[in-house]
Amino acid sequence: MAYTTHAPQLVSMQLERDVALVTIDDPPLNLLSRATKAKLRDMFLALTNRSDIRAVILRGSGTRAFSAGADIREFPQRILEGDAEQVAREGHQLIAAIANCGKPTVALVDGVAYGAGLEVALAADLRFATERASFALPEVTRGVFPGNGGTQLLPRIIGPARALELMFTAKPIDATEAHRIGLVNRVLASDSAQSEALGFAHHLASLPATAISSIRRLVRTAVEEPLVTGLDLEAQLFGEVFRTEAVKEGVNAFREKRSPDFKRTEQPSFP
Repeated sequence: MAYTTHAPQLVSMQLERDVALVTIDDPPLNLLSRATKAKLRDMFLALTNRSDIRAVILRGSGTRAFSAGADIREFPQRILEGDAEQVAREGHQLIAAIANCGKPTVALVDGVAYGAGLEVALAADLRFATERASFALPEVTRGVFPGNGGTQLLPRIIGPARALELMFTAKPIDATEAHRIGLVNRVLASDSAQSEALGFAHHLASLPATAISSIRRLVRTAVEEPLVTGLDLEAQLFGEVFRTEAVKEGVNAFREKRSPDFKRTEQPSFP
């Protein structure tokens, strides 16, 4: 009897109106091989120019893992070829593509988010976790350290001391602890997590795109630049936003005691 095998899709996307659901699609562990990272990077780069998409959910296929991390089966070849620095830079390209796609992004973590899987989730604006989610950066037990942006992203989110503890101990933490230390924004019931995350993303999609884009840029500036730089940019972008049709719609809706319809008045413009 002949059997047909199908190669994993690695990354897939579906649309729910103006929300894109991007899936790391290599179950059961959704490992981030070099090929998977490249496909995920290219998908987020393509999203940058999609004005019809106003919010993104990043998730893993199945319930066992958001992503269990890098594909360690590739490590011996990396050691042989001596190209680990290039591999790290490719990971940084993926992180940048997610962070700079211009859309508000929510990483929905169901199951494990370990190593590079957690680093990819860190690149999203927000992280929602199911009750069965767990998080870890186990790289030090393999003789290395997080090389896909984790050493830079994690301290910015939870502070340097907690980031060091997670990287030094390499021990997993559950969703409750991740929420306590600020790693995740919300812990959701497993059976309703998808619908709740989608509902939140649709809320984000209903907001004025230029204002949302400005908020994302300003918060990043607040973390990375001196206060005076952030305040100067805030004033500049505040002036730009006030010239958009979305402001007129928001003010008129308030005066008329109705819900604003930003999608009708504003064509998204995502830098």
